[in-house]
Amino acid sequence: MVERKRVVWSLESSDKIQEIKAYLLEEWSESEVNSFLIRLKKFENRVSYFPRLYPASLKFSHLRKAVISKHQSVVYEIGEDTVKVITILDNRQKN
Repeated sequence: MVERKRVVWSLESSDKIQEIKAYLLEEWSESEVNSFLIRLKKFENRVSYFPRLYPASLKFSHLRKAVISKHQSVVYEIGEDTVKVITILDNRQKN
C-alpha cells in the first residue's frame, strides 16, 4: 500500500494562487478559474501518493516541477512525510 504524504502550501504558493485567480477572472473567465482549481486539486492528490512522479530540477535537485497545464507549473520539494509546494508559475502572465 502506498503511503500518502501531506501536501503543504507555502505562503508564496497560496499568494500565487490568489494572483492567478484574479488574473484569470480579469483576462479570461470564471470557467478558467474553476479549471485551474481542479487542476491544482488533481495535482495535490497525485503528488500526495506519488511525490516522485514529476522530474527533479537539473539546477536544484531537491526541487521538482510539475507542469499541470500548458499555462501553469508547480514547484515543490519532498519532505519526510510532506510535500511542500514552493510556488506556482503562470506562463500566461507577463513578468
